[in-house]
Amino acid sequence: MMRPTVDELMRRAFDAPRDPTSPEYKAGVRSILNLRVGGIPVPLPYELGTAQADAYFAGQNEGHRIWRKLEEEGEV
Repeated sequence: MMRPTVDELMRRAFDAPRDPTSPEYKAGVRSILNLRVGGIPVPLPYELGTAQADAYFAGQNEGHRIWRKLEEEGEV
């Protein structure tokens, strides 16, 4: 079984019907998936204490949830 790509995981997460999310939120999800799939750390692109940073961190939480689910299902 091939390991899913970051782009594939992002499509799975965001191409399905769901509440809209900000670009900052999606960037947070992508940052964690980049780290988990490719070992690529992404520095925080927003200033702490801003709404953008908060959305980014919330997206990172979803990225971790996506990865844990993949581990549980044996996809990675």
